[in-house]
Amino acid sequence: MPPELSLIVVDDMRFSRVVLEQSLRKIGYEDIRLATSGAEALEMARERRADVLLADWVMPEMNGLDLLDEIRRLDERRHWYTAVLLFTAKGETEALLEAFRRGVDDYLVKPPEPSELAARIYGAGRIASLHNALLQTSDAVQAANRELIAANQIDTLTGLGNRRYLEQRLEAMLRVAQARQSGVCVALVAIDHFKRINERYSYDIGDEMLNNVALRLRNAVRPTDVITRHDVDTFAIAMAYQEPSLPRPDMFGRLVETVGVRAYHSDMGDIGITVSVGAHCHHAGQTVESLSDFIGAAEENLAAAKRGGRNRFVYR
Repeated sequence: MPPELSLIVVDDMRFSRVVLEQSLRKIGYEDIRLATSGAEALEMARERRADVLLADWVMPEMNGLDLLDEIRRLDERRHWYTAVLLFTAKGETEALLEAFRRGVDDYLVKPPEPSELAARIYGAGRIASLHNALLQTSDAVQAANRELIAANQIDTLTGLGNRRYLEQRLEAMLRVAQARQSGVCVALVAIDHFKRINERYSYDIGDEMLNNVALRLRNAVRPTDVITRHDVDTFAIAMAYQEPSLPRPDMFGRLVETVGVRAYHSDMGDIGITVSVGAHCHHAGQTVESLSDFIGAAEENLAAAKRGGRNRFVYR
């Protein structure tokens, strides 16, 4: 038995289609679709992929080579490979070089001998199978690479970006700020006495509180702002702005208020949480600092907020 293949046969001559279908069924192929034109064959391929397309070279409106071009474009979009065989008359073989240059896989002289037809389709099926196996491997590798990138840039607990992601986004923001004479701020938001929460309630409750604080911060900032987890107990918010009046100190005060406005519910009762915020900004017209200096200035301001009694912000 031949391998299971999905075949599309296109020929504008009804007699040729019928004879070819009969030959294919005698060989043992069952999934055979017949098309009367290149456009109809292309529509069939769009509706359901084929392993092998057998097309007459000379057809009105869309000839075999034009159909080949459309099939290759379709395959590129959906990461698939369709092996294409063209039927030629005996006097057309001198044009085969052009056909192979454009991507045809094989050809048959009409009318084909049954044994040759079987051999050529078997070979075309192997070509399609090998190509598609490579495409699947490539897709799997790309998906794995995307997962690795995500794993290196996303905090698994909160689903926020991690410190590496923050650095990547801040670098881009600072480049834009330099080019457009705009501003960028970073605010570090640390949960006060987070270690005590873990020790008193449990690490599971601590994780729950981290997610709750992250949710409140998301609701407190603009959709364009970038929120990441900066450290065990600290979040970072990167903000770009255009208006000369920004940033206003109340922006950072609002973060403190948003997190501590009400207690957080848990299985062990309500838990009150406050945060300390350290912020640093690059203003329009200033020389852009290095990324480490930029984040370092925000960390110094965060330390100052903690020294000042916590539950407050420092921005200077």
